[in-house]
Amino acid sequence: MDRDIECHVWLQRPLTRPASWFGLLEAAELARCSSYVHELDLARFVTGRVLARTALGALLGAEPGSVRLHTRCAECGGAHGKPQPVGAAAGWELSISHSGEVVAVAVVRGHAVGVDVEEFPGPVDPGGPPGSAGGQGTGGLPGVPAEFELVLADDERAAVAELPPQDRARACLTYWTRKEAVLKATGEGLYSAMTDLSVSAPHEPAALLRRHEPGGGTRSPPALADLPMGEAYHGSVAVLGAGSVTIRMHSGAEMLTERFR
Repeated sequence: MDRDIECHVWLQRPLTRPASWFGLLEAAELARCSSYVHELDLARFVTGRVLARTALGALLGAEPGSVRLHTRCAECGGAHGKPQPVGAAAGWELSISHSGEVVAVAVVRGHAVGVDVEEFPGPVDPGGPPGSAGGQGTGGLPGVPAEFELVLADDERAAVAELPPQDRARACLTYWTRKEAVLKATGEGLYSAMTDLSVSAPHEPAALLRRHEPGGGTRSPPALADLPMGEAYHGSVAVLGAGSVTIRMHSGAEMLTERFR
């Protein structure tokens, strides 16, 4: 296991004219573009692919259009899932995430990486009616939307219950992004339950504490780190085979302006 790994992360708002960037996409990506109904979904997809190619091109000293990405779902074989750099970019690993008005691309040399960013919807009313977002509901935690609770292992749920109600939603979102980053790094995505993982408490440095494998086995834990994203979003990165990870943050807007001016 390597001691410390450098991970580059670019953040960018969704591009305002996604169709004008179609020339950088490959045929399979263009086919996916035709399936999007909402302009924002299209913009986030195109932005992720453009940002990934431009970032890899910058690291390689190559033109973004020469960077090839191969995408194939490990479960069904479809042209979706985690993109894999090939050709001249082989040996690099990347991960793409988006939420709200942010698209993130993480790039690492020689190690599988996963990045997850999520928009924070804000504190919820812990006194809401049963079953509502923030209401206690049946067995629910006051101040926590029901979908947030779905990520919590038993020990994490107990830790969240000890927090003031107004702090619980953000704590759950921290658990969420850390676990999603791990599952994206391993390539499992949504095919594994987040409750099978336990990660460190939100006020502690990001770390995978425990994971139960079928048959009782365990994996070497990935290195985890949170991203500095302010109050509106939370993000995390996981890198496999690393003892620790150093995050290098970059502006996607500045990079695209420099490369395409």
